[in-house]
Amino acid sequence: MTLTSPAPPADPPGTMVGETARDRREAKSRRRRGIRVFVVTTLVVALAMACGGVAWYVVSDAEELAGQTASARELLVSSAGKVAEPATRTDLSARIEEADALLGGPVLTRLTTQLTTTGTADARASLVTASDAVRASMVDQARAEVTAARRTLADAKSRGEKVYEATQGEGFDQGEGEYEVVQAGLQAALEAVTTADAAASSSLGGADLAELEKAALDLSRNRSVVTMATQAMVAAQDAATCPEPDHVWDPDSGVVPSSDLSPIPWSPTNFVRTDVLDGLIALDAAYSKAFGKHLTINSSYRTLAEQAALYDPSSPIAAPPGCSNHGLGLAVDIGGGVQTFGTPQYNWLKANAGSYGWVHPAFAEPDGRVPEPWHWQSVLARETS
Repeated sequence: MTLTSPAPPADPPGTMVGETARDRREAKSRRRRGIRVFVVTTLVVALAMACGGVAWYVVSDAEELAGQTASARELLVSSAGKVAEPATRTDLSARIEEADALLGGPVLTRLTTQLTTTGTADARASLVTASDAVRASMVDQARAEVTAARRTLADAKSRGEKVYEATQGEGFDQGEGEYEVVQAGLQAALEAVTTADAAASSSLGGADLAELEKAALDLSRNRSVVTMATQAMVAAQDAATCPEPDHVWDPDSGVVPSSDLSPIPWSPTNFVRTDVLDGLIALDAAYSKAFGKHLTINSSYRTLAEQAALYDPSSPIAAPPGCSNHGLGLAVDIGGGVQTFGTPQYNWLKANAGSYGWVHPAFAEPDGRVPEPWHWQSVLARETS
């Protein structure tokens, strides 16, 4: 019987001739390590890409917040003294500090914060809200300033119109038409006031801060112009109608409204301005206690016509119409012994009248331009006869 050797087992597919089992195990191990390296590398790359994207987002978000913070800080500086409600600036300052704290923290902290419910998005929203509140308050303040400026301009215009009307046909030829030039200047200033006020009224209907601020500035400028033009007109009229240095022309002289005048209680046919009556009453009470009788009032408020009737260009005793404090209800002529220098009554008034708001002016002193012991006037009066 012939013996034959069994056939060797077939090699696994892909096995090289002469490759041992050990070689195959090592090859398999290498393939597994390769797979693990691939997976780890892929995860690392993916994670790096993800982190890089978030980091870019955080950096970009931070840059946007930094820009808003810078703008808010500029607004905080520019709004100083220009808000109706100071608390809005206080709040904006606090929001800026919060944003600065967030921007000044580590990137990892900002990243962690950004991924929660707070962060730069909330900080930006807070800055926007606080900034809007400051701007709104600035608009409110600008509106208030325009309203106040319109009111003061209206007062200046009223005064200018009164002066202008009172000087129509009253001036004298001062050479080269200077008086007329001053009048024309006042007229032009009053016309400009009307234009400026209309523009300001229109601006109040909107919320344009720049327009409101310009309106307030224009109103202030026009007030200055009309005030100076009015003063120039008063000076021109004074030079034309009031010859003495202590005379000052006033458009109200001789035309004080009756509502501003009050009768002197013990001499009811005589009137003074209401706001100086109490001092005169108190002075009379003290005088009566000293002498047993009231002050003797010989003259007080005079209308323009009454002053014109008294005025004599050849005599310094009475001032021209429009130049006397009698015409303003701020002066009285007193008798009963006061009309003579050196009497007990005159000396008592000299010593005591000032305590009650009444004085004897320098021009009426014994060495004054027109010695008039009888002329006494309120401390509110100017140095006129």
